[in-house]
Amino acid sequence: MVRLPEKGSDQLAALRGGDVGQALVEFVLIAPILLIVVCGLLQLALLSHTNLLVHMAVRQAAELWLQGGNERTIRNEVVSFLQQYPFLEGKDVTVRLRTSPLMATVSVECEVPVIPPIGILGQRPTVTASMSLAREIFTTSRLPTTTILDLFRRVLRGG
Repeated sequence: MVRLPEKGSDQLAALRGGDVGQALVEFVLIAPILLIVVCGLLQLALLSHTNLLVHMAVRQAAELWLQGGNERTIRNEVVSFLQQYPFLEGKDVTVRLRTSPLMATVSVECEVPVIPPIGILGQRPTVTASMSLAREIFTTSRLPTTTILDLFRRVLRGG
């Protein structure tokens, strides 16, 4: 059995005061700030994880290029690698391979998933990573074969 305080006691005055209302007002003032901080932390976690995955995809693309893969094969592998993660399904992924006689550069750009409260801010963030690979100029595979060298020796000797 609950016993209420007697009329005129200090406890009854405390219950009738604004202590309960004060806690509710404080919660209403703090809740939006707390919600913004939590949403920001979740968005930062998504951004960091996407950044890590895009860097892993670039490494995989570079490895495929070194194994002799063409641009289409690299693009398909990178997209399938990133799409295996549920939060990246359906996100835009761009893969570029630029080659020159001395270097090749692989770059991957991926759209970062955005949680709904942050999505209303407008432009969607993207993460980009790239890796450049130099080609060796002087390798033993570029040396002429012995038959070509023998041909040049004959020509130089005149016979």
